[in-house]
Amino acid sequence: MSVSFTDEGSDAMLAKGYETDESELGNVYYPREGIIIPDHIAVNYIEYPWITCFEVEGVEILKEDGGETAGSQKGLDGF
Repeated sequence: MSVSFTDEGSDAMLAKGYETDESELGNVYYPREGIIIPDHIAVNYIEYPWITCFEVEGVEILKEDGGETAGSQKGLDGF
């Protein structure tokens, strides 16, 4: 699952089918369906020698039997 940033508010994201959770770096929006959040979501700012990025922990994509991702990934790849 990829992540991205948005200037849209919580109401707009809810209308698009996303739920909201807070992290230390701000709001995290995720799809209502097709994922599992076992505990809580964490967004970490990571600096590697080759890239600086955000890593998201605590969001798992539901899998169908056989290991395939449930349904299409449309809507799960950012907002």
